[in-house]
Amino acid sequence: MENNNVQEINYNGQRYAIEDLTPRAIEAFNTLFKAQQKLSELTMEVKIVQGGHNHINAELQKILDEDKIKPKVEIETPKK
Repeated sequence: MENNNVQEINYNGQRYAIEDLTPRAIEAFNTLFKAQQKLSELTMEVKIVQGGHNHINAELQKILDEDKIKPKVEIETPKK
């Protein structure tokens, strides 16, 4: 059976042995990893919502065009 335990970690271009890490360093790495996972999840959610937003925006423009709804034209009057 293979030993799949992580022996070292790469951070900011430097390699650190897991056995050398203090409890607070381990906690900080774990927090950083969880933050990165959450950021990845949120990035995916933003992409999904953006896609929906773009679709709704296109549908709205189509409705305005099909229903021949024109934008209101503002006429500026000179100030005295």
